[in-house]
Amino acid sequence: MNTAAKNKMVLLVLGILLIANLVLLSVFFLNKPDVKRGEHKSPMTDFLQKEIGFNKEQMAEFETIKSDHRSQVKELFDKMRNNKEQAFKELGTKSFSDSAIINAATYSALQQKDLEIQMLKHLKAIRNICTPQQRAKFDTGFYKVMNRGKDHRP
Repeated sequence: MNTAAKNKMVLLVLGILLIANLVLLSVFFLNKPDVKRGEHKSPMTDFLQKEIGFNKEQMAEFETIKSDHRSQVKELFDKMRNNKEQAFKELGTKSFSDSAIINAATYSALQQKDLEIQMLKHLKAIRNICTPQQRAKFDTGFYKVMNRGKDHRP
């Protein structure tokens, strides 16, 4: 095969690849759902509306509880991040002794416990919005939503 034929073949392959990439990019960007930041419904919001049957007043109260919970959890995460840095520094100054490792792990576990308690109190507050009929549905379904939400996070 001569050089001119090889060049034509390379140009043809490059052209096909370029067109394929353009088609793929257009499909990816043009078929993207039109959801703006802050407008995405969480799996819990969908669950409460569709499966539990929250009315507008209940949803408004849920949004208030959710907002309060987010600010509390943000504070906890900030505290955990700052304390973890301090614990790591302490590990270094104590030459990673067994007692320093145990202290750091214990402190980390206590912070995680506080976070879990906060989450469970949040679920209790949501449950308290429910009517007695809705509570039965909530009690048998909330844990499915909690696990399902993990699959949809980026």
